[in-house]
Amino acid sequence: DPQLAKRYSIKTFPALVYFRNGNPLLFEGDLQNEESVLEWLIDDDNRELADEIEQVNNRMLERLLDQSLLLAVFFYDDDDCPECEEILEELEMIDDEADLYGIDMVKISDQEAAARYNIIHTPALVYFRKRVPLLYDGDLLDEEKLLAWLTSQDIFELKNEIEEVNRKMLDKLLDENEFLAVYFYEVDDEESTEVLERLEKIDSETDNMDVTIVKMGDPRYARKWGVTKLPSVVYFRNRFPSIYRGGFENELDVLEWLRKNRYRQPELNVFMYALIAITLAFVMYTVFLIYGFQQPPKVA
Repeated sequence: DPQLAKRYSIKTFPALVYFRNGNPLLFEGDLQNEESVLEWLIDDDNRELADEIEQVNNRMLERLLDQSLLLAVFFYDDDDCPECEEILEELEMIDDEADLYGIDMVKISDQEAAARYNIIHTPALVYFRKRVPLLYDGDLLDEEKLLAWLTSQDIFELKNEIEEVNRKMLDKLLDENEFLAVYFYEVDDEESTEVLERLEKIDSETDNMDVTIVKMGDPRYARKWGVTKLPSVVYFRNRFPSIYRGGFENELDVLEWLRKNRYRQPELNVFMYALIAITLAFVMYTVFLIYGFQQPPKVA
């Protein structure tokens, strides 16, 4: 139908167009490469719509659970859910913000899928962290509480595993944590993978020291904190960074370095208090010398 093609600005044939709720997207690759076509069709970026939570089926949900580190899924019954439209409006208001934190959000109306993850009552919002589900038990109509829950540090943490974060999430963690350690690494790098396995052995010990440790595969962002070689560990105390200069052959060396940095603060406080006290005493003594021995004005 040339007239229909013209309506969507299609000038060359054959052409493959992907419609998302009536919005066309033209495939610009090789139509004879079936793998390339399939990859394009199922690509997350191509499926996403602005200000709208994507509807998925059972098969697509399983694929997303395999690919997404952090996935929020809204389970509902399309045939029997009078409040779902209002809930979806609330979720769509925080969808873009959640995406900035690396959290994907989708919706599914499939009771079999809900039953598979032990969801008895719908509507329900479930947070999956590497396929581990966590049910939200708060008010689904309160967007602020929903976003706070989705981005909560307690929610995305997994036992004996160092969590992946992006720039937005790291910035939030730096605001919320006095002590934070970040493992900067290169993606698909053998050395980085080996070091990560060693560091995950001390994850529980760092938790006991109240030091949160996360990982980030972003070399450009690592350079912002003075990191010139990867892999690297950076310890933050109230946002002030310290870079680990030792080796990674033994994870206990890293743990000892973190411990020394973690418990250095009391000594620093004593020193700072002493310095402030001396400075204050000096100022008061100077004021006393200036005004204490000042001669009263003579009366004529």
